[in-house]
Amino acid sequence: MFRKTKTRLTLLNASVMFLILATLGTSMYLYLRTAIIGGIDHAMQERAADYTVQQQPRLQGFTRGVVATTQIASIGAWSVSSRTFERNINMLSWDSDHNLLSMLIPERLPPKIQEKLRRSLNSTKTLSIRHDGAVYRVFNVRIAEGSMAKLNYITVPANGYYQFVYDISTEIGMLNAVMVLIIIGIVFGGAISVFAGLYLADRALVPIRSSWEKQQQFVADASHELRTPLAVLQTHTELLLRHPDHTIEQDSREISTILKEIRRMKKLVNGLLTLSQTDADKLELQMKPVTLDRLAEQMLRQIMPLASLKDIALSWRIDANVIVNGDEERLQQLLMIVLDNAIKYTPATGSVHLSCKVSSGQVTLTVKDNGNGVDAADLPYIFDRFYRGDKGRSRSEGGTGLGLSIAKWIVSRHSGKIEATSFRHQGMTITITLPSI
Repeated sequence: MFRKTKTRLTLLNASVMFLILATLGTSMYLYLRTAIIGGIDHAMQERAADYTVQQQPRLQGFTRGVVATTQIASIGAWSVSSRTFERNINMLSWDSDHNLLSMLIPERLPPKIQEKLRRSLNSTKTLSIRHDGAVYRVFNVRIAEGSMAKLNYITVPANGYYQFVYDISTEIGMLNAVMVLIIIGIVFGGAISVFAGLYLADRALVPIRSSWEKQQQFVADASHELRTPLAVLQTHTELLLRHPDHTIEQDSREISTILKEIRRMKKLVNGLLTLSQTDADKLELQMKPVTLDRLAEQMLRQIMPLASLKDIALSWRIDANVIVNGDEERLQQLLMIVLDNAIKYTPATGSVHLSCKVSSGQVTLTVKDNGNGVDAADLPYIFDRFYRGDKGRSRSEGGTGLGLSIAKWIVSRHSGKIEATSFRHQGMTITITLPSI
């Protein structure tokens, strides 16, 4: 029944991991592209800033546009400009009628691209132009009429455009290669994410399976435990109906058995209700300071008649002023469970000893009996629900197999620890440790 759940969890985990990989890969590519292209644009803008435009009277001997370019070339200004700009940045000058006047590095731009560059002169933004598989970034600077352009240390009259061009084909090729690697990585990572999703689904289903198995076992055990007293009740009730003329005294044995099974069923149902509330976390504890020594003495007085019926010697040693922070009702239930178990499974003329002492900020509560004990193989499971080493003997004693499970829950909710030590035919010792205040 977990196959569909496993498939859904696998697909969900794989989808999430694939989405994360795709997001990371896309983000990395966009970051690289922005950093590279942005860096190129910034470099062109910095180089363009070397040309400052000044509103000045025209210099004598210069004519508009062409004269500026010719004069720069004649005095070697282009060589100065080449040292100023990065190697890969080309510069073109255009007049106001969009006629090409000069080019810094003519061999780097094919003639056929000039028309595309001319059409882009009116653009005020940095743009990309594709030509014959190559990609160019273009940045235009408009020079107003009557202005003077200063190229490093040389000032000339200018009117038209300066156009800065950068061949980014190499960078685009590198970005495309990175994109291919990222796509391969995402596809490969997607395949891995399926196996990882399957692994995570298996891990996630471990507690679910465990919980389901425990629930199924719990239902089966509860049904079995309820079936036995119900069968006993049915049998003895049918016996009573066979002799409707009998008096209560004549059928007192059957009536006593029925009453005993009713009490056992009530105890079992109360235990089941407590455990169901603990599983749903609906059982709230009323935490307050509790005098544990006084509570232990009260429970000893209540349990003494049961010990007397079996001629069991009940002894105790309790320190004074033992105070813990806890729920008084649940602590009372805890003491009753461990004392009742000790007396129940201790044979006649046996002994049960209770000790309660404080040491190093901790309260240690110990209940020791000299009964039959349990086997070492059964000891790790005695706190499990419905677990009983000798089921027949436990049932005959009126046990339900829930007491120690409830005791363990009570101790854990009080931030304590409960342990058991036992050897067959040598009795059992239950040790409970709680923080004191």
